[in-house]
Amino acid sequence: MLVTAAATLVWLRLGWIEAGGVETARTFDFIYQVGPFSFVVALLAGAAGMLALVTARSAALVGVFISVTTVPSAGLAVLAMLAGKWTVAGSSLLQLAVNLIGIVTAGVLVLALRPGTSREDGPMRRGRHWIASRLEQRGAKR
Repeated sequence: MLVTAAATLVWLRLGWIEAGGVETARTFDFIYQVGPFSFVVALLAGAAGMLALVTARSAALVGVFISVTTVPSAGLAVLAMLAGKWTVAGSSLLQLAVNLIGIVTAGVLVLALRPGTSREDGPMRRGRHWIASRLEQRGAKR
């Protein structure tokens, strides 16, 4: 966001861009208007990124999936702030928050549900161990 702010200020000064039309540009509504699919897209990006990490398929995919959901809304938030369009900036930041929450949620779910390896238990065995330990704690308190 800081890089975007610096570039935007330079480009505004040079006259390369005009920030005044940030509210009326419809080509990027999806970046700052949180809709029913905002969280779904973030979940999918987070799941794909975490799966790429845990399966060692391609760590480069993590950056791609996450940047696709975060960079546009973060960049537009900065541009809108510099243009004084606080409603658009707020909406963009809300979209960014939804994206980040979705990415983290999906990452945690993928880690929790992934099958076990030879060094660790899978989700079903981890769940049984957790329940058994809670039951043991209850029995010890009595």
